Amino acid sequence: MADKLIKIDFSKSPEEQECVHNRWHPDIPMIAWVKPGDDFVVECMDWTGGQIDNNDSADDVRDVDLTKVHYLSGPRYTR
Repeated sequence: MADKLIKIDFSKSPEEQECVHNRWHPDIPMIAWVKPGDDFVVECMDWTGGQIDNNDSADDVRDVDLTKVHYLSGPRYTR
């Protein structure tokens, strides 16, 4: 089974996660190295950072704070 390279605590906000960011920027530190051909698992938050609940309510989509979106897990670098 593949190793879990990045683990997310879904009970925390994106801002509380060390491995979550919302942009690609050279000042964001690398959190893992991988080699071509490596098998690994990366957990990710949804694009809203958990603002949309699993409650079938359209209000969640209507009320998304678009200044807090596009969450990414990483960055990872290849050797």
